[in-house]
Amino acid sequence: MKLIDLGDDFKLWKSDFHGVNENTRRFLERLTDAKNPTPLWKHQTEAVLRVIYANEILKKDNLLLNIVTGGGKTAIIGACIAWLKLSNKVDKFLILVPNLIVRDRLEKDFLVESGEKSVFQKFDLFPTEFKSLENELNAHVLQEGANPQGILESGIILGNIQQLYESNIAGKRNLDWFMNKIGTLSNFNDEAHNTPAAEYTKVLRLLGPKTAFRLDTTATPERADGKPLDSEMIMEYGIAEALDDGIIKSVVVYQPEAKIVELTYTNKLTGEKRNVTELDKEFEEAEKNVKPFQWIIDAEPMKKQISIALNRFEEQKRRAKDRYKPILFIVTMSIEEGKRVRDVLNKEFDLGRDKVLLVTEDTADEHVGWKSNGDPLTAREAATNLGKLGSPFEAVISVMMLREGWDVPPVSVILLLRKFCSQVYGQQVIGRGLRKIKEGDDRQILAVVDHPKLQHDWLWRKVGASGIRAVDTETVLQDEDIPVTPKIQKLVRLENLIELPSPEYETKIDFDAILKKIPKKEIAKNWKQILDSIRYEKDKWIISKTRIEQMRKLYVSKERRMEILPGEDIDVKNLEGEEKELTREGLEEMLKEAIVEMASDLLLEYGFGGLKKGELYNVIMDHIKLKLFDGKQLSEATKEEVEIVLDNIAEIKKNFTQPIVQGILGGKHAD
Repeated sequence: MKLIDLGDDFKLWKSDFHGVNENTRRFLERLTDAKNPTPLWKHQTEAVLRVIYANEILKKDNLLLNIVTGGGKTAIIGACIAWLKLSNKVDKFLILVPNLIVRDRLEKDFLVESGEKSVFQKFDLFPTEFKSLENELNAHVLQEGANPQGILESGIILGNIQQLYESNIAGKRNLDWFMNKIGTLSNFNDEAHNTPAAEYTKVLRLLGPKTAFRLDTTATPERADGKPLDSEMIMEYGIAEALDDGIIKSVVVYQPEAKIVELTYTNKLTGEKRNVTELDKEFEEAEKNVKPFQWIIDAEPMKKQISIALNRFEEQKRRAKDRYKPILFIVTMSIEEGKRVRDVLNKEFDLGRDKVLLVTEDTADEHVGWKSNGDPLTAREAATNLGKLGSPFEAVISVMMLREGWDVPPVSVILLLRKFCSQVYGQQVIGRGLRKIKEGDDRQILAVVDHPKLQHDWLWRKVGASGIRAVDTETVLQDEDIPVTPKIQKLVRLENLIELPSPEYETKIDFDAILKKIPKKEIAKNWKQILDSIRYEKDKWIISKTRIEQMRKLYVSKERRMEILPGEDIDVKNLEGEEKELTREGLEEMLKEAIVEMASDLLLEYGFGGLKKGELYNVIMDHIKLKLFDGKQLSEATKEEVEIVLDNIAEIKKNFTQPIVQGILGGKHAD
């Protein structure tokens, strides 16, 4: 998305704030007062200045700020509300968020408990003579069952977007109140990249005529559907700048270079089993049957990834020195895999069940403990309190849940046990660990454990890691040093800038690469023909033994370097025999749950609303019947055939690419 250059006129305007009304001038004098005991960060002040200049001088009223996770977007929103309140333009402020987790975070700053400070009080945003206006900025939270009268009585209305959807009774009622019972408003659209969902877009469009001013904020301005946001981006403050200012943690990515030394073959239909080692003649041919995602799904390599992450976790705990409680954040593709990872942590690595929190769409409201006042504690509430010294949890496993808005600074290690297809989602996950644990000048790091087979090079390029530097192994066999503060080169003369092509990365030809050569419109149009041409293997190869030969460390900073380390000597136990065999009925229920989860995941990752879940579920199930059940219904399939489908779930999901899903769902998404 293109950044609008405000030019030299903006720099000149900052010297005297000419052209603004007197109340705005008084606010700006307060905002930029060097004697302010609780000033905003430099980039936050710059963001507010850009917003005011674009609105009052350039007369733009639909703006976007691209601010890195951990960059303090809430304080910027609060400052803009204070300015608008002072400028006498509008008295009603609607803050829209995509989910409950973002809403919970904003509640702490705008709907404060007795004795706490609001964002306006924390940063002393109102000049002394206007302090009384803070009393008019009381907040009302839109939630199921709440009286909509608060929409009229409150200055700030905070709610997740679903509370304005016409598809539910409460949402239809709330939207009617906004449309017919209140006047002009200002709209703050937090995490604005979520707007491609059809109903989200519809709500913003309906509110458009009543909206005097709209500000979108996000750390990932790319929409999941690949289209630009409809607001104008006037500021971009990314990872490189935030590292330079000491606002966020430095990121170190660990990737093991592993070699398969044994494969296990199983034919579900005949029951045939055999092991093939690297010494056998057929090993090279057998290795071709291994899919990239098996490096994180198959038990043995997955356990090694977990072991690497736990080693990094121990390093982070040593750094913490009991000042705070580091958290290991694990991301998986499916709920079933999340449960498997939790069981492995419990059984093999002795991380007790009371220390591992699983947060999924199904488990978010499950009871996982007790609050200090004796009330039940849900998984979602426990996730919000992670990292506090009183919390028992050390690791949290997320399945498409803990995304934007979930801000737990003690997240110190992230383990990626899934492939990211969406650039938005990949950056969001890394963003969960960027926020510094304690503010100050001390450098802090986020350790990310990835696997090169997942081909996340695009993600590390996106956040600034590239280049290879070999090092003497004798100098790296010790605890990881925190990267030094990077030196940022400043561009002085824009006219001398030469655009260089992105570095090339060697990748294997695969199904995704072939599809990329076909125009997306053609894929959307011929989605059924493409799906019908896909072939699935009915026998199964499992990676049963690997050897880690070396490790790579990528430093995400302006130093842009990579180090090669010796491999980690990791021994894993074989727990295959401990798995319980499910009945035919149990497998059928597991398959149905897996398809529902796949449909939800695809809709969320590609930026569609949840209302299309049933339609996508039916298409996926029809595809399975045709390709893996030989045309039979699920109820007619054998136990072995259902097991084959469950073994191929990741491959099935991989084939439902964004253009294919767009074609299935039709409408404007297929344009």
